[in-house]
Parts: sequence; structure tokens; C-alpha cells
Amino acid sequence: MKKEMKKITYIALAFLLITFGGCKKFVDGYDESPNDPATVTNALLLSNSEVAYFATVNGQLSRQTSIMIQQAAGVDFQSGDINDYAIEEGTNINEWNVIYSNGIVNLKKLYTQAGDQNPYYQGMSRILTAMFMGVATDLWGDVPFREAGNGMNGPSNFSPKFDKQADVIADIQTYLTEGIALLQKTEAENTLIPGADDYIYAGDPNAWIAAAHVLKARYHNRLSKRDAAGSATNALTSLANATAAGFLDNANNMYAHFGANSNEYNQWYAFTVVERNGYMKTGLPMTNIMNAWNDPRLPFYCVADTGGGYNGSAPDVRNLDASEIGPYLATANAPFPIVTFYEAKFIEAEAKLRSGDAAGAAAAHNEAVMASVIEVTGAANPAFENSQAKETSATITLAKIMNHKYVAMFGQVEAYADWRRTNLPALTPNASGVIPSIPRRLPTVIDERLYNKNAVVISDITLPVWWDQ
Repeated sequence: MKKEMKKITYIALAFLLITFGGCKKFVDGYDESPNDPATVTNALLLSNSEVAYFATVNGQLSRQTSIMIQQAAGVDFQSGDINDYAIEEGTNINEWNVIYSNGIVNLKKLYTQAGDQNPYYQGMSRILTAMFMGVATDLWGDVPFREAGNGMNGPSNFSPKFDKQADVIADIQTYLTEGIALLQKTEAENTLIPGADDYIYAGDPNAWIAAAHVLKARYHNRLSKRDAAGSATNALTSLANATAAGFLDNANNMYAHFGANSNEYNQWYAFTVVERNGYMKTGLPMTNIMNAWNDPRLPFYCVADTGGGYNGSAPDVRNLDASEIGPYLATANAPFPIVTFYEAKFIEAEAKLRSGDAAGAAAAHNEAVMASVIEVTGAANPAFENSQAKETSATITLAKIMNHKYVAMFGQVEAYADWRRTNLPALTPNASGVIPSIPRRLPTVIDERLYNKNAVVISDITLPVWWDQ
């Protein structure tokens, strides 16, 4: 259920840059600053790690991947560069640093500091770590994980090795499994109980467990190119576990939460409305699909264009009169989806189709489509259900599943992974781009190339990551 969460401020992110060591004198010869604590609590580490994750999946990476797969279009300045595939080793330094410095480092500290007497904090730490690393490996391929976050132990740890993506995916599954087990412990086994410091589920261990099972299904399904049958079987097992744990409808969705003050904004709103208005539009390939369906989500995804319709900008034509990003994403305090019931059902549909259960695939697809419509618009739409969510074993196809998932996952980094796995929907690359095809990864960031002697440096953004091969 969408819970009323206390407002989240991005001032908290700045705090993460503080070195968590002993107190430091703020002026030599005077008393220690009362605002520079000797230790950081489990609660603060959890809250700040979650805010960092919100910034990761709702910020630049979200906009960037949406432009690359033409859900959105960059029509000016740096968004136009992304639209033209001018993505360089300096483009995503900030995002990389948030993942590692503000995410992995603090979650490792949280896990260690919480200790065996606080399994709920440890469990949330493990699941959040898996979530951060999922974004990192999906976008960059081989990345530091097993040695990441140890830099605070001294210079000998400043160059973590890059782990193979196959190992990172396996480790993500291990962390999710461990997180679930820790959260299954009783409340009495915890000295401290997460509550308001958990901006996602307000400390509810059962909600975390259910969402973690969906995340396991996501990363099993990620291997559809590498192991079609096995990935389907494993994904369906995890989805059955999610259902058993109570992930039954949109009430269980995991969201990033935002506030109505300027330092609390949803970053789509902050960028497209407040700070960089006119840099982005909706993408013509997505609006073409939705217009053909007479999709009730259109006025939520888009602002009416100068002609009164909902039409995006083509990837190779910077149409300044196209529809702006709509209120579903671009509202100050709009919650942003992280793990959803409709994603779970789309995974089920794809996995069942791959397993030969066309009837089950059709039923899951139909449920996914309508769950998305209800989540976005707030109401069922019988006309749309009759035209787009009445598939049968004879009519369901992978293209129908993935085209609908592409629309439902508007703005989510996950949609970029789906497109790479399936090449659906069929997209035409920007003919004006600096490379002839849609990028299939991000380049190694310059900080790693310059300062990590163990970095695996890849500059070719047309090179597929391991699971995309």
C-alpha cells in the first residue's frame, strides 16, 4: 500500500559525504562540534542509503535510459547529447559515485554495525545492496562488488577488482536470499526495529521480503538470453514465493517517495519542470504505440502538445512542440515505482510463454496491463481492458507482452534492460546519432580509468553486457 511517508530531503545526501570517523574540532583550540557525531546510527545509515537509491533510479540514469529507448526524447543541451548517443566517460561520474560512495559504502557499514542483534537492519542492507548492484551491473557490465566499499580500510583497498557480471548477478541472488532470511527472524530477535527511518516500507519486514522475491524473479529473468528455460523456471519459482509472501496487487508496490519542498522533489519534476524545462519531451515511438491503443494513461504520461494531442518527438527530429513529460512522473511529490505488481506479472507472462504455458502467459499479461492502468490512472478502464487485456493462448505473443511492459515501465531503468534482452519494441536508431545503433551499455567512468588500477575499461557503448550476449 502507498504509505504516507515522512518527507525526504536531499540535504541527507550531502551528509553522506562526511567521513564517518571520530569527532573533529571545527576550530582548532575550541570544543568539539556538537553537530559532528562520533558515530552514525543504524537509522541514519538506512535512511541515507535509501535516499541515495532514490536518486539513482529517479535521477539522471532514469532520464538517460528512457531517452535511449525512446520513451522520452532529448531535444536540447545535455539531454540532446544523450539523444544523439554522445555518452562519454564523464557523463555518469555522479551516478557511479552515488552508487558506490553513498550506497555500497554506507550499506556495508550498516550491515557490520547492526550486527547479529539487529537482523532487520542487516536484511534491509543486503536487499538494498543487491538493488544498487543490479543497477550498476546492468548499465556497466563487469563492476566492483566483492571488494567494493572497503576503501575506508586504507589505501590498499582503493582499487577494488572488477567482478564478472555473471558473478555479480549470482551475488545479487545470494544477497537477496540472505536478506529474506534475516527479515524472517522474529521482532524479539532485534535490539532495534526500523520504523520511520525506512522511507520505503516504514520498517515492515514482510513487505521487504515480498518485494525481494520479485527482485529475485527480475534477476532470474535477466538471464533469458543465457539460459532461456532455466531463467523462466527460476523466475516463476521466485514469483510464487512473492505471492506466498503477500505480493498480491498494487498495494504491495515499492516506491521512492518525495516531498513538496524544493529539496525533496521527484527528480523528473525537478529536471523537466523546474530546472531544465524544454530539454526533454516524450518520445514519439511510445506515444505512437499509446495513441494506437487509445491508452488512458496518455494524459498522465504526457502534457498535451501544441495541437492538443499527445505526441512525442522522433529520435532524429528535435520537435520542440511535442508533448512534455506528464504528471505521472513530473509532479513534485509523485512516488516513483521501484518494484511493482505489474512488473511481477509481466515477468510471469514472459516466463510462462518461454516455458510453453501460453494460457498462463496470456492471463498474467492481461493482469499486468490492467494493474498498470489502475496504478497510473487510479481506476479500471473496461474499454481498454477489452481491447488490450483480453489475450488468450491463441493470441498472446512475446511482442505483445514486451510492448505493453515497455509502456508500463515508463521512466524506469529496468525498461532499458528489457529492451536489450528482447529488442522489443522494435526501435529505429537515431539517424543523427554519433554511433549508428542504440547504446547497449554505459562506458567506464573516467574516475575508475584514472584511479583504479584494476578497472576493466570499456569505451564502446555498442558492446553488449554479458547477459545481453
